[in-house]
Parts: sequence; C-alpha cells; structure tokens
Amino acid sequence: MLYRVTAYVSGTSRTLVVESGNAVEAAKQVRKRLGEDRTLITRVAPAGREFSLEAFKFWDRVGPRDLELFCRRFHALISAGVTTLEALETVASQTEKNSLKKALFRVADNVREGFPLVAAFRGFPRVFPAVFSHTVAAAEESGALEEALFSLAAHFEREARFKEKLRQAMAYPTVVACFALLVAVGLFTFVVPKFAALLQSADVPLPALTRVMMNVSAHTGLIALFLVGASLVGVPLFRVLWQKEGVRSRLEAVFVRLPVLGKIVSRAAAARVCRSLSLMTKVGVPLVRAIEVARGVASFSSFRKELEDAAEAVREGKPLADALSRSRWFPATGVKMAAVGENSGRLSEMLDQSASLFETEVDLLVQKLPPLVEAGMVVFVGGLVLLVMLSLFLPIFSMYQTVK
Repeated sequence: MLYRVTAYVSGTSRTLVVESGNAVEAAKQVRKRLGEDRTLITRVAPAGREFSLEAFKFWDRVGPRDLELFCRRFHALISAGVTTLEALETVASQTEKNSLKKALFRVADNVREGFPLVAAFRGFPRVFPAVFSHTVAAAEESGALEEALFSLAAHFEREARFKEKLRQAMAYPTVVACFALLVAVGLFTFVVPKFAALLQSADVPLPALTRVMMNVSAHTGLIALFLVGASLVGVPLFRVLWQKEGVRSRLEAVFVRLPVLGKIVSRAAAARVCRSLSLMTKVGVPLVRAIEVARGVASFSSFRKELEDAAEAVREGKPLADALSRSRWFPATGVKMAAVGENSGRLSEMLDQSASLFETEVDLLVQKLPPLVEAGMVVFVGGLVLLVMLSLFLPIFSMYQTVK
C-alpha cells in the first residue's frame, strides 16, 4: 500500500510516497533513508487522501502545457546523457510556474537522498497526475525513461490542445449569453421604469402583462438578492446531492442524453480514458493497473464505476473489449478497436486511434455548438424584448384610442 509521509529534515519539510505494509513501516523506511537522527516524521497517511489548500490556488495550478514543457526539457537532458538529478535541478531552475518549480526542487532533494524517481513524483499528486507517476514507474522498471517522457509530452500536448479547442468553441456562446443578460438587466433597470412612470401619471387601465413587468422592474434589486441567496444555498446543496451516487448517476444519465452537449462530454471522457490507457500500456504498465489509473481521469461517477468493473473483469481473465462491451460511456467503435488491438497485439495503437477518433467527433460536434447557442440566445433576447415592448405599448395604444 502507498503511504504519503511528511517529514521535517534539517529545517525543511519533505513529502514522500513510499510503498509499505503499514504506516509504521512507512515512517521507519523514510527515517532510515533520510537519517534517524535528523528526521522528524510529522504525518503519515494513505496516499490520495490528503487535503491541501493548494487545491484552491487556481492561479498557480499546473496545467497540461506546463507538464508538456517539463517532459520535453527533461527528455532532452536525459537523452543528452545528463544524470536524472542534474536534469531535475536544471529544469527546475528554468521553470516559470512557481508551484511546479517548488515541486521539482523537492523532487530533486528526494532523489538526492536516494529515493526512486517515481516515489519523489508521487509526493506531489496535485502537480504530477497519476498517469504521469505510473508511466514513470513502468519506465524505470523497463529502462525506457526517455521513451516514456517523449510519450508523456505528446500526451499532455494533445490534452492541452483538446482543452484549448473546447475553450475557444465556448468563448463566443459565453459572450452572447453575457450580452443577453446585460440586455435583460438594462430593460428592467432603465427602460421599464421610465415607461412605468409615464403610464402611472396618465392614469390609464393597465393590462395584466404590463402590471407584471412593472412589478418585476420595481423589485429588480430584491429579485437579484433572491437569486444570489438562492445560488449561495443551492450550489452547496447541489454539491451535497452530487456526492450521493444514486442522485449523481440519475443526473449524469439525464445530462448525457442532451442533444449535442451530452455527446460532446461523453466522447471527451472516452477520449481521455483511451489516451491514458494507450500511454500506460505502451510503456508496460499492467492492463489492470492501467484501467485503475485511467479511472481517475473519467469525468463521471458512472463511467468510473464501469471502469472499476472492467478492471475486475480483466483481473479475472476476460479481454478488455468484453469488459467494456456493456459500457454506456465507452462507444461501440472503441470496444471493437480494442478487440482488434488485443487480437493483433497492438492494443496501445488501437486505443490511441480510438482516442483520435473520439476527439475528431468532439471537434465536429463542438463546431455545431456555437450556432445552436447563438440561435437560442437570439430567440431568448428577441422574445424578452418583444414581451417588454408589448407590455409597454399596449397601454399606450389603449390611451391613444381613448384620447381619439
């Protein structure tokens, strides 16, 4: 079992992940390696269960582009014959992202003390994801660290490019939605009150639609406070409900059935899982362990449960394709290509092709999303303006008829 050990050594806090039978043995292992006379163990916990305020530092979070650049620099130095320790220190000194720089210097310190490279990386799970650590672990065992770093760089590059495409596709719909919100606020804050004062001074009978609009405009501030309060209460409540497997599975089932958006997120999740499986099987990670790690990159709990069942089926001797054949999230095309890969001994290659296919599908679907959102926003804004104009001009027409 993996344990995360935090130790205080010569005035510096150090974090290591070691494999041991229990927490006591893990602490002893670290003290023996770092020196019992100068090491104070401050915390021992199972790996992956820690809480850290670092998770809330969104401005300093390490992204796939940062990891890609690190892998390329590290690969170049290792390929040139530089030792692992020197390569880590050199790359750390050139790194711009502060959180990554700190983690790399600590990794170098742990390697200098004689700990394996993978144990040093596992001490920083918020910087180096599980797919990175397991790929490095398999590469150390097989002596293919250079190839693993090159594959990891390509993996993080594809992941970064994929996320950038999604952000670019959603940028325009987001601007249109913000514009629609501003139009609604402007109408009820500036336009409706002016007409309301005019109509009230004329003392004409008002239609029901006009009275509703005037009441909404008169209580705009109260409605805004209510919406803010509802958000403050509703978001935590939604998060609590989201943690319940039954509720979450039902919500995910509804979400994935949405016309375009549901297919985008399902194919994107399948692509990430395929990329991770392809990368790890390529460098020699056992298939069961690769599925367990890929489970961590799945975006939905029901998909993670399917991968957990698939790992158990593979552990019992079933092929990967059979284990994934009943999955709601893994497309039939991917299952068929996995079967071909297993039969031909090219599983990693087929999984990589499956990921490329799913990403292409997502790209095509994402291109359809902005026009749909734009049309929806135009209909919403047009309908809102029409409703407000009717509520304002109906009594004016009535007043004109009366005067006439």
